[in-house]
Amino acid sequence: MTGKIKTPNGELNIKWDESCQILPVIKAHPSLAGIANHIQGEVFFYQYELDIPFNGQEKEVFERGDVVYWRSATDKTKFGILLMYGKTIVGDGTQIRTTSAGIKIGEVIEKDEIEWITTRSELKLV
Repeated sequence: MTGKIKTPNGELNIKWDESCQILPVIKAHPSLAGIANHIQGEVFFYQYELDIPFNGQEKEVFERGDVVYWRSATDKTKFGILLMYGKTIVGDGTQIRTTSAGIKIGEVIEKDEIEWITTRSELKLV
């Protein structure tokens, strides 16, 4: 995996978080594709085949531009890749927070471009 997210408008570059213990499992995939869901403060796409156990690095509050591996707290078959860009509707709306815990795997270099990705856009992490 080269560390790029292909969008309908071009490519976003990712700086991998090499301290992330689950990153080698994610990078072992040649690519991960999905359909974007855009909600206030984040863009995400589901990845049902990723089922990577958490390892103690998970948290719920992130920084602008973070790329996050996420697991649903309510559906044990639902996983995703999240691109965080702003205050989310979760919690009190003052932080960049996920609905359930996730692990930072990297950071999008072109942070300002995340919010322009629209729902139903095809995304591919390569």
